[in-house]
This record gives sequence, C-alpha cells and structure tokens, in this order.
Amino acid sequence: MGRRPAPALLDILRGEGVDRVFGNPGTTELPFLAALVDTEEAPEYVLGVHEGAVVSMADGYARATGRPAFVSLHIAAGLANGLIGLLNARRSRTPLVVMAGQQDRRHLQQDPMLSGDLVALAAPAVKATYDIQHARDLPLALRRAFALAVRPPAGPVFLSVPMDLLTEDTEVDVPARTPPPRPTPGGGLDRAAVLLGAATRPVIVAGEGVGREDAMAALVRTAETCGAPVHHQPMADHLDFPTTHPLYAGMLPPRRRRARRAG
Repeated sequence: MGRRPAPALLDILRGEGVDRVFGNPGTTELPFLAALVDTEEAPEYVLGVHEGAVVSMADGYARATGRPAFVSLHIAAGLANGLIGLLNARRSRTPLVVMAGQQDRRHLQQDPMLSGDLVALAAPAVKATYDIQHARDLPLALRRAFALAVRPPAGPVFLSVPMDLLTEDTEVDVPARTPPPRPTPGGGLDRAAVLLGAATRPVIVAGEGVGREDAMAALVRTAETCGAPVHHQPMADHLDFPTTHPLYAGMLPPRRRRARRAG
C-alpha cells in the first residue's frame, strides 16, 4: 500500500533506525516539520542554532551509535553553513544522510529568495547527491542514500527535496530496506602475519580503520606479540592505539620524507 510523500519519508527514517533528526529549520522545511509533529513515534527533532553545529552534532551522534545520522538543513544558505561539517564528515568517513529543502518547484524560474543549485553546492563535500524532482523517486533515493552512506568508505550523502513535493496529494511506494553486507576481513592477512613474524625490526602504522572498526585491542595484541612500535597515521582523527602504551611511537609527520625517516 502506498503512502503520501512525507509519511513515507518518516517510515523510511524509522526503518533505518533514525531516532533523532538534527536540524535548523526554515520555510522550506515546514512540510517536513509538520509531518514530524503529526506522526506518532516520529524521530525526536534536535534543534541547533547554526547549521555548523547541527552537522557536527549529527557527526558525533553517528560515531557514538554506529548508525547513520539524519540531518535537515535549510535551503542554500543553511547548506552553505553546514559545508564545513560535511567536509569533516567526509574526511572522517562518518555516515550521514543530509536533506535540504528546496524552494517550491513552481517558483524556481523566478529565482526566489535563498534558492540555489543545492546539488552543485553540496557535491564537493559529500559522497553522492540526489536531486529529487518527483515524489515517486523520493523513497528509493532515500533508501539508496542510507545504503551508500554506510558503504565503505562511509560518508555523507545529500538529497535536495522541494518543499511542495512533500505536500503532494499522491501515494508513493516505500521499498523494503536492504540490509548492508556484513564486512569481512581484508585479504592478505596471512601474508601480513608472516611478514611481521619474520621481521627483525617491525613497525606498525595504525590507520583510522582501527578506531573506526573498534579493533584497537586486536592491534595491541599484535604489536605486543611481535614487539613492534606503533605509529598513528598522519592527521588521524581516531584513537587507533593507546598513547600510554610502551610501544606507542607517536603520530607520523604528514610529510613523506620525514615519515620515512621516522620509520
């Protein structure tokens, strides 16, 4: 059975495990906010006073919960304010789904206030963009956005949704959620173990995947087994090895020649 666009959007959010929406609303988000108010068991709306803080809160929440967080931004100006947070999320591989309300499609040719090319504005800071022009496309695009946000390398995905689209008196199909594939160990583990075991002066460089995948304890055991000093990768934003451990050798400098000398 079909659903109207706004209830369909909320159905998908609940199905994806979204229990909070981080946002700073404006006029183009009013249909979405009305649906939140009118729907029982809708996600909680977490209000931020600036889009930079909103995206940062969502980034932290996604890291803490291990689930993609959902962000609602206001048109071109609000999206622009959130770009720094989106760039950080992409650099840190934080899964976010970000929706911005576009102006009413019937007015776009008149260049209404605050309108703009949201997709072009967001594209450099996200993994992928969706420019939704038809209500029937919203549910599938939203499902794909959540799947793509968590697919390695994880990161933010953006959707531009015109405000009048959410109020259309039409029914859309809500596709079932497709669970993401379970991650599997990378290839070459056996060879890496042999190389570490045979090395006379082994050194390990801990990348951000260690912290992201909660594998620090496994790396500690590996380093202790082969007696290898451990460096953090340059400019790491995860704790990938305990800094108080006797084998911790500090973060490598972000320059190739100095990194080679340190190794």
